Amino acid sequence: MQSYFDVTHTVIPDEIDSQHHVHNLRYLQWTLWAASKHSAATGWDATAAAEQGLGWVVRKHDITFRAAALANDQLVIRTWVDDLDRFASRRKYLICRPADRTVLARAETRWVYVDLRVHKVVEIPSSVRDKIQVSATPPLPWEPAALKGK
Repeated sequence: MQSYFDVTHTVIPDEIDSQHHVHNLRYLQWTLWAASKHSAATGWDATAAAEQGLGWVVRKHDITFRAAALANDQLVIRTWVDDLDRFASRRKYLICRPADRTVLARAETRWVYVDLRVHKVVEIPSSVRDKIQVSATPPLPWEPAALKGK
């Protein structure tokens, strides 16, 4: 399985704000969708974990906006895990518009593993850690696969 994960999305009219571009909160939502889908693809069962009182909680979001997304833009939200320690992981994201090779935003989220019953950060179990692949920054969606390691 590749170390990064892509979600494709077409901007819908409801995502456009009064300034005629995508509202900032939508970028955050897209990153959360991508993280959830990537985690599920690696075998993470959020429902089963929640039934055990465990799960991932956001500690910090950081988004740098570089260009505006507009109605009907076809986007790629690319995500990967950049770092993993005893209690947390850092996930990064690129939000891109491949049609004109534009990076719209770069983001990262620090996730902590939590015992949801007592709302306390706990050590990430090895059964969870073993499913997480940490990787370097992947290529942009329009770059050839040969550039992956560079």
